[in-house]
Amino acid sequence: MGKTEAKIAEYVGNFTRRRGYPPTVEELISVFGFIKVTKSLFYIINLYRIGMIRNSMFFGTKDLQLLPMKAD
Repeated sequence: MGKTEAKIAEYVGNFTRRRGYPPTVEELISVFGFIKVTKSLFYIINLYRIGMIRNSMFFGTKDLQLLPMKAD
């Protein structure tokens, strides 16, 4: 495991302990940057496979807001 992978693992563990759910890939990109996440993609895919990272397609992203709908 390289330095970046170790930092990602530490971040994922701390994030999960604080919030009670794992981060998304978008959240990893916002913290570590696109290039570092891309270089560590194999490691990140393995974290996703074991449930350590959420799939944001199904769980949404941190900036997702629901808009109220007006009922007629």
